[in-house]
Amino acid sequence: MSKKMMGLQQALNSAATAQTARPEKPPLQPKPAPDSTTKPQGKAPSRQGKENIGTWLHPDFKKSLRLVQLRKSDKVYLDDLVAEALNDLFLKYNVPTVNHD
Repeated sequence: MSKKMMGLQQALNSAATAQTARPEKPPLQPKPAPDSTTKPQGKAPSRQGKENIGTWLHPDFKKSLRLVQLRKSDKVYLDDLVAEALNDLFLKYNVPTVNHD
């Protein structure tokens, strides 16, 4: 065996010895199951009573939505624009609209 191979073998042996000399870690305690009656704590107060509706669309939808937002005379939020668009869709299909305020 060459000196290089002997050096590698010694390094492997010393690493294996060092791993076996470590004390074992105690087993992890399982986390208790979340109580179904508790509400998630990470929701902002402004989002209480609201649901997230997400979808994957072509990037041009976002660009057009931002253009509408810029062209409005007063400051308008995207959720207001989406709510308005959905209410227009609901009217088209004769289903109840939603008061967004």
